[in-house]
Amino acid sequence: MKAYVTAEFSLEALEKLRNLLKDEVVYESWRDTSNLYFNDEDLIQKIKEIGAEILICEGDNVKKSVIEQTDLKIIGSTRGDPNNIDLETATAKKIPVLYAPNRNTVSVAELTVGLILSLARKLHSVERILHSEGEFEVNEFEDYIKYYNEFEGFELKGKTVGIVGLGRIGFNVAKLLLPFGVNFLVYDPYVFPARLNAIQGESVDLNYLMANSDIVTIHCPPTDETDDLIGEEQIALMKRSAYFINTARASVTDEYALLDALKENKIAGAALDVFSVEPVDQDNEFLELENVIVTPHIGGDTHDTNHRHSMMMVDGIEKIINNKIPENIKNPEVLEGIPPPKTTDQPNEFEDIIPTLGLYKSTIQKIIDICIEMIEKGFIIGTAGNVSARVTLPNMDEAFLVTPSSVNYEEMGIEDMVLIDAKGDVIAGHRNPTSERRLHLAIYKARKNIKAIVHSHAPYSTALSIARMPIGPIVDEVIPFIGGCEVAEFGMAGSDDLANNAVEALGDNLSVFIANHGNVACGSSLEQAWTVCQQVEMAAMIQYKASLLGTIYAIPEEAEEEEREIYDIMKDMNI
Repeated sequence: MKAYVTAEFSLEALEKLRNLLKDEVVYESWRDTSNLYFNDEDLIQKIKEIGAEILICEGDNVKKSVIEQTDLKIIGSTRGDPNNIDLETATAKKIPVLYAPNRNTVSVAELTVGLILSLARKLHSVERILHSEGEFEVNEFEDYIKYYNEFEGFELKGKTVGIVGLGRIGFNVAKLLLPFGVNFLVYDPYVFPARLNAIQGESVDLNYLMANSDIVTIHCPPTDETDDLIGEEQIALMKRSAYFINTARASVTDEYALLDALKENKIAGAALDVFSVEPVDQDNEFLELENVIVTPHIGGDTHDTNHRHSMMMVDGIEKIINNKIPENIKNPEVLEGIPPPKTTDQPNEFEDIIPTLGLYKSTIQKIIDICIEMIEKGFIIGTAGNVSARVTLPNMDEAFLVTPSSVNYEEMGIEDMVLIDAKGDVIAGHRNPTSERRLHLAIYKARKNIKAIVHSHAPYSTALSIARMPIGPIVDEVIPFIGGCEVAEFGMAGSDDLANNAVEALGDNLSVFIANHGNVACGSSLEQAWTVCQQVEMAAMIQYKASLLGTIYAIPEEAEEEEREIYDIMKDMNI
């Protein structure tokens, strides 16, 4: 079989293809010829002239007439979406169509982050001024100060990045930005929940994202649904200090509205790699603006992208020749009689995300706030008490944030928290986890509906636990919310006995007294666990004071039964 290759190919891939086809390859990269086949007749004539049965292209239009009037046996498009090929006609003629999914994901993501950093540090302005003839001149120290003030930028740490489209490229951008300590807002109606969890992003509507992001970056495909998605209304919502990045498609944005906003300094700046009229030439209006970085659609223009798509084409052709189905075939149904490939493990897109405490800073801050409030209420002293929360790692495994064992809670920061796995081993954090981690882990293992635990040494709860006195059906607001609060058998602090006794006594309730150790409150959230803790201490105080007056009278049995039914309903609703 003879191949005609007009796509850019790496030398390694070209050599492999020539060996595979015994030198029956005509290579005329569009980069070398400056030619793309948009005219059907020209392409048909060229294919016939060469006698090609394999065509590998990138920008050529392979329309119905080309497919019907040639003897092509395999067509390859080195694009992530082979929309330059008439797939319907190729399929009807049983011609396999190869493509290159994910070929430029890394390249575009890296360019996006590079543009964000350039805008943040005003590198485009610095470069222009320092290399301009006659404009840059430093004769006095005051001249230097003038430029120093003009070039002042900002750090990414703590900023909010709004990502429109958390697909492969958007997700890779987020992963690259994670170490900078940014927060993520995501607009994507079809978002993959595991990706959102992996970056601890918040899914929001588009207008909220536009109004609350310091940097907005576009990564959605060009479809009818995304056409003019970012219009005048959305751009008007942006902060004056915000920046806009588009390395996806120009059709997603109203270019005129964006141009006006930049001209009038309604937003701080933009970096654009895609335009409605391409290739970019000297008449592009964005080139006139000092607050814009313009690049001529070079997102995927790397040696790595070219090599990746080249090897995907060659490997696909090799498999077809050897009666195997390639992973990168668009119409596998045309390869009749060839068994499908054995399923192989796909690359794990989460494996390169290292779990850090920074991923969970909002949850950690809630834990710190609860610890501070417990100290203020006298529920704990120093570190005598502990708080935890169930979280999900980027790879979707479970993990648990727990307070440390050796830090005064009044001085505790985000970096002092500890992330542990189900065995209690430390995943992230430089502190030792609470000595009561066995207690927390045992409850989480027994009760999947529990997402947070607050263990306090509140005085009245501790008094009742020492007296081995459970909370009775006395305060009628308590049972519907916590179910009840029994007393667990004594166990040494930090021991498996203490943990197992607590789980047994907890049952289906949300609270339990640990003999001589205060109360343990649980919830479907940190907020609920903390509320339960306070409810238990309030009920313990009332019961303690009532006991000083003599006989304690319980609410009627029928009322208690009704309240337990309410608790069962609320528990099922995770309230």
